[in-house]
Amino acid sequence: MDELDLKILYYIYNCGPVYIKKLSERLQKDFDTIRTHIKELQGIGYVERAGGRIVEYKVGRKNKVTKHRNHTYYNLTRKGRQLMRSMSDIDMNVNLKVPYKR
Repeated sequence: MDELDLKILYYIYNCGPVYIKKLSERLQKDFDTIRTHIKELQGIGYVERAGGRIVEYKVGRKNKVTKHRNHTYYNLTRKGRQLMRSMSDIDMNVNLKVPYKR
């Protein structure tokens, strides 16, 4: 697992489900690079496709925003959340602006 994988997991852990295009904008990486990393993370069980048509984003600690999804969203699995909790003291220097705002 490299630094980009950790940044992807960190972003999803802190902002909630995200689609590849928005993730590539936030991390300033090529779309195909992000897609490859997402597929690898999915293969090892850290990321999964988000089910359903409605997605909820974290806004602060207690609030959520609900949005209809038009893309394929990805979320952390239980294994991915456990990894991020165990690494809670790291700062990945990632743009944590949530995906539903421009």
